[in-house]
Amino acid sequence: MGKKSKTEDESSGRKGKTSKTPFSFLNTGFDNIDIKTVKNRIFFLILASVITKLIVIFATTSVFHSFIDFFDIGTYFEHAVPLLEGQLPYINYQIEYPILLFIPIALALIPAMILQSQMAFVFSFQILMVLCDILIVLCVYFIGLKIWSEKTAFLSGLFYATAFSTAYFVLTKSDAFPTCILMVALLFTIYSMNTRGYISATLGFFTKIFPVVALPFIVIYNAKSTSLKTELISAGKIFLLFCILLLLPFALINPDVVRTYLFATGGSIGVYVNTTTFTIYSYLHDVFHLGISPTAVSIVMYALMGITLLLLLFFASLEREKNPKNLVKFVLCAIFCLVFLTKFHSPQYLVWFTPLLALLVADDIVKIALFFVTQIFAYVEFPLMFGKYYVNLNYTNPVGTSDWYLTLIFFTLEYIAFLILLYFIIRPKEGMINWMKFFFQTLSLKKNNYHKYNNDSK
Repeated sequence: MGKKSKTEDESSGRKGKTSKTPFSFLNTGFDNIDIKTVKNRIFFLILASVITKLIVIFATTSVFHSFIDFFDIGTYFEHAVPLLEGQLPYINYQIEYPILLFIPIALALIPAMILQSQMAFVFSFQILMVLCDILIVLCVYFIGLKIWSEKTAFLSGLFYATAFSTAYFVLTKSDAFPTCILMVALLFTIYSMNTRGYISATLGFFTKIFPVVALPFIVIYNAKSTSLKTELISAGKIFLLFCILLLLPFALINPDVVRTYLFATGGSIGVYVNTTTFTIYSYLHDVFHLGISPTAVSIVMYALMGITLLLLLFFASLEREKNPKNLVKFVLCAIFCLVFLTKFHSPQYLVWFTPLLALLVADDIVKIALFFVTQIFAYVEFPLMFGKYYVNLNYTNPVGTSDWYLTLIFFTLEYIAFLILLYFIIRPKEGMINWMKFFFQTLSLKKNNYHKYNNDSK
């Protein structure tokens, strides 16, 4: 008996040593995932992200003999230099960026001051954006854990980490910073940290405006467990507080600061040629020879944008329960709408919604393939085609020539690829007929509750 007892104890000891510790994150436990697995996943995601950046630099310069675009980072440096002379943005000199973008600019300026080198600023800024991008990768993974299985969540993070066109813009622009804040806002929201989610989404507004587009959808999402009034008050208080802290002091001295935060993108600029607006105009005016102006097409597109955003908010309000996947879908559609229906377009806007795409494609091979097809289109658009086939405001080849048609067809196929991908992502698995049944049942339920409320009141 004693021997048997000893054997049982040893067996128990061995079992205890090999048992796996469940993973917990932001007060949420994942009993079927152990800490070691998560640490390994994080290591490989970070490694994939860094390697992708290095490959993109090598392929762009050595394989495709194209260029790494430092124009934006050079502009950030020009805006940073007056700080050394004691001048303040918005007060002593005007800039077109929201105030919190000066956080990475100021941080990158420190090594530049020490080394007395502009290239030190460039490299420092790139490193900061890579760190922001790594945080985006981790947000994709951790949000994925609330939507998919652990394996699928890892694939979501891996797809974003290896999104090569997005990686190019992470290295050359500042968009990884506001996108990082957007993903943090969604992360906190999905992990039921509502206040932190509101704070993050609001801070995003003071970084590059577009992250605030997620705020109304976050409010509606949180209202499923409280009430719309409660969440509106909570989000409104936070937004007002940061407006008082970050906007009001500058606005009192220079009222023109407010223009920086108005989403009138490219209001004083013509229609950019790498937009759906200009593509439609080119078909109508140059192919079918209809007497229509780019401005007329742009007005229609902006009207369509407004209608689409209102419809998205309406459909979000019809959701009966909290659904993290649907929240991501609504935010994706809203940002996609802003990017593809405006007349002003910079290729780096791809960074804004690529993490959301990566989150929603990992469960289906067709969507995965389309995801990387759109990455190819985006990379060919910029930097490979820029300067040779188009610049911001015009195609480089005369209307009607073969290269002009090639450029028009390219942009047409690119937008079609994105729209097909978006369709595969948002289509209900149960089919459109069942979804419409749900839609009308929800409307009927709301109508019955309204009549019941009126009758009770009487």
